[in-house]
Amino acid sequence: MQAEITFSENTVERRTSGLPKRFRTIKQIQELRQIINEGDWDERLLGYEKYINRFSWVVIVASAIFLAPVCINIFTR
Repeated sequence: MQAEITFSENTVERRTSGLPKRFRTIKQIQELRQIINEGDWDERLLGYEKYINRFSWVVIVASAIFLAPVCINIFTR
């Protein structure tokens, strides 16, 4: 039971040790916002539209092939 007790000095150390990770995450989020606001990602995305569509169709066909036996088994019961 004594292992569950936390002392005030332990919580302070936990808070200070977690701060650098939080700051790195916040910095990465701010960089992502800057890329979205100032970048030309939407124009570049249009250039890759053909490849994205092909990839999407491959995923759809693969999932249909994978799930077809399951559906057939359910309907034949």
